[in-house]
Amino acid sequence: MKVNVRDSYGTALVELGEQDSSVVALDADLSASTKTAQFGKRFPERFFNMGISEQDMVGTAAGMASCGKHPFVSTFCVFLPGRSFDQVRMGVGYPNLKVKFVSTHGGISVGKDGASHHANEDIAMMRALPNIDIYIPSDPHATYTTIKHIYLADHPCYVRLFRDSVDYLYDESEQFDPTRSHVLQEGDDVGIITCGFSTHEALKACETLRNEGISPQLVDLQVLRPLDEATIRKVAQRCGRLITVEDHSAYGGVGGAIAEFLSESYPTHIERIGVRSFTESGSPRSLYEKYGLSEETIVRTAKELTQ
Repeated sequence: MKVNVRDSYGTALVELGEQDSSVVALDADLSASTKTAQFGKRFPERFFNMGISEQDMVGTAAGMASCGKHPFVSTFCVFLPGRSFDQVRMGVGYPNLKVKFVSTHGGISVGKDGASHHANEDIAMMRALPNIDIYIPSDPHATYTTIKHIYLADHPCYVRLFRDSVDYLYDESEQFDPTRSHVLQEGDDVGIITCGFSTHEALKACETLRNEGISPQLVDLQVLRPLDEATIRKVAQRCGRLITVEDHSAYGGVGGAIAEFLSESYPTHIERIGVRSFTESGSPRSLYEKYGLSEETIVRTAKELTQ
């Protein structure tokens, strides 16, 4: 059964609000889409719709955090951090305030909303700030657990969610650790490291590769900062060849972070699959094919690496 990760966020946020009266939610006129509307319905006195004013929303959250509140701030990834980066940097990052950013609709999987709404740079922007943890969950259970986890942090965190509904990758009855990367499939020929919505595309590619005699190891990154260096190094040592796959720019995101880490600790041949140009409106499937994020691109890249 496919479930939307944004609904998991809304459910977790309401539960946090029930256990802690200092939790507040701020949104920029998109609460029906980000699912903070669930919190607003349950706690209208602690929900603040700031309108189309993302900079003001982040500044207000910073003020609330400095006065003992625990803000969860949401809009689309293209607007946070895209439109409000200065406020994120100076208002929240520099003073290291306990503000939790949960942005939705990341990447080109947003589809027909078009280039203006395709957030392909948000991870790179947040990576440039030194004290903000970054999480990119890939399924509803991972999302729910991640939201509960960042609540415990006494510093800023950024969670990137996507638009479409997906199948569960993790059993809800089992404990999920949001602080590390997770090996979804074991293999020796090539390591595929991915995150978020792209994890589901990579799963399909791995099935195709196995049917053609190639043994991939698939890793769901889950957390980009702090990077699970031990898992990344083990995959590099075991496979010797890596592919990173992300619904984000190929520059400055997951592929960049892993390449930077391994260049200093265990130099490895890495191919980075990601967006390398401005994009256009279209269905998620057509965009994945046009901009090289599809199952077919992953399979072709793995074959070239293992020849």
